[in-house]
Amino acid sequence: MLSITIHHHKHKFRPTPAYAFVAFVLLCYLACFNDSLITSGFAYDQAEKRLAHQIDQLINQAKKREGIISTQRSTDAEFMRRISLDLTGKIPPVAELRLFLADQDPLKREKLIDRLLASPGFVVHFTNIWRAILIPETSTDLQTRGQIPEFDAWMRSQLLNNTGYDEIVRNIIDVPLDINRGGERSEISQVLTPRAYYLSKQLKPENLAAGTSRAFLGVRIECAQCHDHPFDSWKQHQFWQYAAFFSNLDQSQPGTPGNALLVREVTGKPRIKIPDTNRLVEAIFLDGIQPEWVNEQTRPRRRLSQWITSAQNPYFAKATTNRIWSLFFGRGIIDPVDDFSSTNRASHPKLLELLAIQFREHDYDLKYLIREITTSQTYQLSSRQTDSSQSQVEWYGKMPTRGLTAEQIFANLVQATGFFQQTTDDTVLLRPGTNSPQAEIYELFKSESENRLDPKATILQALSLMNGTFITNATSLEQSDVFTAIVDFPELNDEQKIEAFFLSALSRYPTKDEINRLKTVIASAGSGENQIHAYSDLFWALLNSSEFLLNH
Repeated sequence: MLSITIHHHKHKFRPTPAYAFVAFVLLCYLACFNDSLITSGFAYDQAEKRLAHQIDQLINQAKKREGIISTQRSTDAEFMRRISLDLTGKIPPVAELRLFLADQDPLKREKLIDRLLASPGFVVHFTNIWRAILIPETSTDLQTRGQIPEFDAWMRSQLLNNTGYDEIVRNIIDVPLDINRGGERSEISQVLTPRAYYLSKQLKPENLAAGTSRAFLGVRIECAQCHDHPFDSWKQHQFWQYAAFFSNLDQSQPGTPGNALLVREVTGKPRIKIPDTNRLVEAIFLDGIQPEWVNEQTRPRRRLSQWITSAQNPYFAKATTNRIWSLFFGRGIIDPVDDFSSTNRASHPKLLELLAIQFREHDYDLKYLIREITTSQTYQLSSRQTDSSQSQVEWYGKMPTRGLTAEQIFANLVQATGFFQQTTDDTVLLRPGTNSPQAEIYELFKSESENRLDPKATILQALSLMNGTFITNATSLEQSDVFTAIVDFPELNDEQKIEAFFLSALSRYPTKDEINRLKTVIASAGSGENQIHAYSDLFWALLNSSEFLLNH
């Protein structure tokens, strides 16, 4: 507390009411000033303790050691486009982009991250991400595609409630399997579940062992399915000991109405025979510990789910944080993300350890982890290369340029053009040959690779964007809402129209050079139909540019 002592040597001082009021105001001001110093100091200390700050410290130490010179911070336009793509799967609306660029709040980036994390777009986008990671079979297997609606609905509910990732994984591994082999729900259970995970793996122990170890532990143990791993320490018997946790699934139960074969789980100690041998092995965790089967009614899958998500598990937290990191930087700290092995070392081992610890301490909160990663200055660097050392992507001297998923490309086209002639039927992806722009783009741009740092474009993809019906209609005065609104708006001059097209497609203002050159092109086209065609060509060129088709 602050105090003021007033000494008077010649006469006794008697304060007047006015003086007392002024003194009171002064004391309040000084007290508030002192509190503000304390508060700002507290805020600074808190910022120093944040995971985002610690991420930057470790990355900067590595860059200094490796002689990496960082590029500049991303512009606001660059950042908003990037974070919108990463958190909601599409570029931002022009109206929101203009507001963000005009906002002078120094905390506007942090506020934008929070707003996007709380948006429905985040739930939808990350549902697509987790589906692609957990059941990649949906992109190639028609029968598995039939499970998309239920799995997506279940995953959306988990993300909407911000369920801890450990609980999500336990629910997936230990999901009740009162289903028939055709994938239909039985009368026993009508609630949404992630049972699609098991159906996509055909309920086979070896498929489930390979899938769960890759997705939740970052381990490619399936390489030891037929013989000992040629490059790592995994042995064949360890693969089948792990697969034994899924061996108690019985598909030979009596039929229900319609002769549907129910899948039941037999309780008791699980065992499995190694193919082409006479060896029968019991279920053992990958860390070598054999579970105790004190209660014979305990489901083996439940024991496995508890071990995988345990804080003592040496893989789970690291594998998860490594995968989340890869979503925002295009590569994992251990890369590939599902190859934790003695021969595949982490580029930043201390950072990976830090992320795993903080993830556990914050109850496996996915939003917390995403917020800290995207708040870091490492994530907010520009993608423009200003020094040759920045080409080494593993040291993060600049933000890596990444390819987009098929869902992102289609969502961007819809956002940029306002053109979408499509029924609201969510099962469009379940019907191959569906004659719709959405199905066409999904089929052309689908990719089984998680690596987005080196996207491969095909001739068919280029032709679809350049000459396809969707782009043609989306850049026409008759069918594109955005194109019509810009070209027909009487209050906009040529420069403002060019600016509007850049904001719609590239989420940035054009440079002065771009403005000058394009104004010349538009002016040379004259008026009427010729000018409309010139604007159509401009919009078409922006939508076909690499800047539009990449996250940078």
